[in-house]
Amino acid sequence: KDRGCTAPGCTVPGYYAEVHHCTDYATCHTTDINDLTFACGPHHRLLQPGAWTTHKNAKGETQWLPPPHLDRNQPRTNTFHHPEKLLRGEYGEDEVDGEQEADQGDDHAA
Repeated sequence: KDRGCTAPGCTVPGYYAEVHHCTDYATCHTTDINDLTFACGPHHRLLQPGAWTTHKNAKGETQWLPPPHLDRNQPRTNTFHHPEKLLRGEYGEDEVDGEQEADQGDDHAA
């Protein structure tokens, strides 16, 4: 379901991404497809204890957590590869209101 690197703001497509275990493989010793995500090479190297970490939220989306010295507990989700979710308003009204924008662009009355 990931279409590209899930790091916040990254535009690297899935074809060029690496597969990352959200729960570290050394901890769980399993590969669960629901616990995998895409990360491009540079972002994959940022994922390590004490640095950037990832986890899956209740919707199954990958959230990236920055290290404590940057910003405490502010999970970030990359929306670049899923514009349809923004248009449907799945990320909240603060980010995009799909219905309102659709109504504003429709100036042609039948």
